[in-house]
Amino acid sequence: MRIAGTTIARGTRGVIRVPVLTDLDGSEIALVIHAVVGAKPGPVLAMHTVLHGSEWQTADISRGVVESLDPAEMTGSLLALPVANPIALASRTRNLRDESDSPDLNRSFGGEQTWIADQLARAITEHLLRHADAMIDFHSGLWGSGMGSVTSGRDFGDASISKRSFEMARSFGRTHIRRSDVATKFPGPKSAVGYAGQVLGIPGIVVELGGAGFDPELEREWLSGNVEGVRSVMKHLGILPGTPKRPERVLIFDTVRRVNPTNAGILEPVFAPADLMRREVAKGELLGRIWSPYTFEVIEELRAPFRGLVDMISRSYPTRPGDWAYLLADLDHPGTRWLGPDELP
Repeated sequence: MRIAGTTIARGTRGVIRVPVLTDLDGSEIALVIHAVVGAKPGPVLAMHTVLHGSEWQTADISRGVVESLDPAEMTGSLLALPVANPIALASRTRNLRDESDSPDLNRSFGGEQTWIADQLARAITEHLLRHADAMIDFHSGLWGSGMGSVTSGRDFGDASISKRSFEMARSFGRTHIRRSDVATKFPGPKSAVGYAGQVLGIPGIVVELGGAGFDPELEREWLSGNVEGVRSVMKHLGILPGTPKRPERVLIFDTVRRVNPTNAGILEPVFAPADLMRREVAKGELLGRIWSPYTFEVIEELRAPFRGLVDMISRSYPTRPGDWAYLLADLDHPGTRWLGPDELP
């Protein structure tokens, strides 16, 4: 495996530093890629975390996966980019703090400008994605919120990419899969998974499992689920020996609704974090309240817009208008249904 002038021999692992640009303070902005190259040739799985700087906890997924692997037992390779957006991580913000038209790195793939996000996206494409046969893009809830599903694109121009992406999602081991238009609707091929599938012809999935600010045991459970999910996908691809962990049946859904506050205050949730992707709610059911830290009055109630499954859940934390609170999968939508072990959507 040779990337950016660095060669990693078969049956070994290494760290590759990819310089991207020099910032105003004179510091070098670089990408650090961890390569675990199997003893035998085979498919290459790429994964990246911290595409958004405020989702810093996902870097632990990259670390957990890399440290779990023995290149001697691998037929193929893993490329892991733990910090895809080092500048946003430094400020712990979702996006880059600049004056460009593309501050969100996950809306900048395929960009041809010299803005920082465009340059980072081009470097990720050239030194990570172009070496891959499949990819996983990790996200999570921000501090105080947790997410619980895997997304598979269904609208790629090449239908085989959509099929292979769904097979990857199923092999991740979760019982719920969101099927979304990632190539033809916003942000389209400007997102990492949209660009990989639509432009590069690489199947991929978006994993949004976990968050920060919760009970340490629950956070460890989320981390373990992510690491084991990647290893299961690697078994599906033939990189690791063994059988992938596929659920007997999966619930696919394509319609979700955000239920976020319109007023600032303190979120008081109704449900426990463990209810994530396990709690079914009725239309109109109370999800949480927003109360004023000044007057103590309840200033807003957050209620379910339809019968749904809780796909994002929050703990108590200060919120501003539009901040993350809840995400519901619509259980009555025609696109929501259970699939058996051999069924395809």
